[in-house]
Amino acid sequence: MTQPLLTVELVPSTCWYTNVRSHVSKSDWDKLRRLTYQQANYHCEVCQGRGTRHPVECHEIWDYNDQDNIQTLVRLIALCPACHEVKHIGFANTRGRGEIALQHLAKVNRWSLDQAQDYVDQCFQIWRERSQYEWTLDISYLKELGINV
Repeated sequence: MTQPLLTVELVPSTCWYTNVRSHVSKSDWDKLRRLTYQQANYHCEVCQGRGTRHPVECHEIWDYNDQDNIQTLVRLIALCPACHEVKHIGFANTRGRGEIALQHLAKVNRWSLDQAQDYVDQCFQIWRERSQYEWTLDISYLKELGINV
């Protein structure tokens, strides 16, 4: 299986609802997402596509230090709604859209559906392990963007 262009990023359940948006003002969030969209020229940074209702959406890229249980914001990225749904395929599953997200994952990465499913299964295994722990949130990256937290 080739290295994926589009990846699944399942946030540990113990980190749900603690994200950039919940730690900054609405005006700062709007500033951050608009900057992210502009830098990507309003195109998806993974597949170069655009959505119909929303051309792109802002997604948070996190790094997980599994030894110290620190969830660190690495950057913000502009994604079309289809790629964004893949990033949150667990949520897509709860909304009855898991198969659609899986098909998009396979298409973008040029994988078979079986390869895509194997990859998703691996991601869920990591998610289950990480969801056993409480995480410390590090969003100091925002200081580089002029946002005080």
